[in-house]
Amino acid sequence: MFGRSNHLKNCSKSVQKSFKTLNIFLPKVLKIHGAKHPELMEVKQVTDELQAVFEDGMDTGRATALLEKLRSLTRNYAIPSDACPAYKNAYKALSQIDAILSAV
Repeated sequence: MFGRSNHLKNCSKSVQKSFKTLNIFLPKVLKIHGAKHPELMEVKQVTDELQAVFEDGMDTGRATALLEKLRSLTRNYAIPSDACPAYKNAYKALSQIDAILSAV
């Protein structure tokens, strides 16, 4: 049991770090690429909701649905050919959040 508790604590820190990265880059990406990639607005909205669910203690069913929505919107976090470094960092953070939360 101690191992699982420690695992969840470490996951939480990793997810928080990834959300922090995402909160830095995603608004910039939306501003720069939003006209050409309108899905980014919904990615931002779903990401904000996922972060709220995570911070409120993880409703697993809701988190799973939000992650599925993000995978669909981003085509499994596929980086577009016109992506800038901020775009790449944002999608990398999303992918990391997905991987961590899906494993918990």
